Amino acid sequence: MIPSIETLAHQLIEQTVKVGDIVIDGTTANGINTRFLATRVGKSGKVLSYTATKDNANATAASLFMSGLSERVTLLGKTLDRSFLQEIGSQSQASIGIFDYSDDAQNKNQYPNDYTDQINRVLPRLKHGGLMLIKFQDIPTDWLAYLDTLIKADYAQATYRTKKETLFIIERI
Repeated sequence: MIPSIETLAHQLIEQTVKVGDIVIDGTTANGINTRFLATRVGKSGKVLSYTATKDNANATAASLFMSGLSERVTLLGKTLDRSFLQEIGSQSQASIGIFDYSDDAQNKNQYPNDYTDQINRVLPRLKHGGLMLIKFQDIPTDWLAYLDTLIKADYAQATYRTKKETLFIIERI
């Protein structure tokens, strides 16, 4: 059976994230990825989770509380911006970053105008061997041109596509 995009993304997270890691959910939306990441980092790890709406922040906070994962997540009620370096820590690196613009996160095509700027803030903060996962329902017109700007010696890339979604995987080498 062909795995769904969500299944593949979660398998990659399971393989990459270790207890104690810092991970980034750049698009919290319904919180599905934040919760999954929180189960992987353990009590000593941290999820930085960015949510653009108060409703999503409240729903995610309630879900994390009910599942006993609240202490592992810093839920930021804003989009990822210039404050990111302060939020992650000047000497900290993440093992995974995820930006989910798909129906899985109830965030279909809800990418802001500066979505590539947000991704650019996270990429250099990935550990070597760390992954950036970007899921799209519909690929933005400027996305493929953006991928061409990444230095091949620094980042490996792969793409996985199903009928409904596309997962772009960027690994920091």
